[in-house]
Amino acid sequence: MASSPLYKINQRVQERNKAYLGVTNRDIRSNCKKSIEGKIKYKNKRIFTIVGEPTLKEDRLKRKSWIYPLIEEGHTRVHYKTQGMLKPVEDK
Repeated sequence: MASSPLYKINQRVQERNKAYLGVTNRDIRSNCKKSIEGKIKYKNKRIFTIVGEPTLKEDRLKRKSWIYPLIEEGHTRVHYKTQGMLKPVEDK
């Protein structure tokens, strides 16, 4: 049984930060550099608007995930991304 979709139509979402070669920490700097530079801020996040209803899709391993139709800000092309690749927009 799949969970219910987290996001609604016309909600703004952004991509999660991508991990580097399977690293779950997402911070590839050395410990020395981390202590000198401090916490890193990832600035290249694409922001999308959800334009349609999510659909439940099953992959070859029988795992179900929600697929959202999205439009990137400033563009007109529709992208399709799963719920695990998205997170709500962090307003500053």
